[in-house]
Amino acid sequence: MRRGCISLGEIKCDGCHNVIPYPDRYLAVDEKDGVEDNEGETRRYCLDCCLKKGYAQYKEEKGERILTFFPES
Repeated sequence: MRRGCISLGEIKCDGCHNVIPYPDRYLAVDEKDGVEDNEGETRRYCLDCCLKKGYAQYKEEKGERILTFFPES
């Protein structure tokens, strides 16, 4: 399960191990063996790591480029 969150400055990325500064966005996702799984352990990823892992993408909507953590239905 994916949860888009806003950092309070105390969250550390599980990918790059950097602190995610306030008020940056990050993703909390349940993973098992590096793959998204509802019964896995919760991992937190910064925006850069989300883009590298394919958990985030940019899309065009109403003429604007928007970042989303959630796949299209």
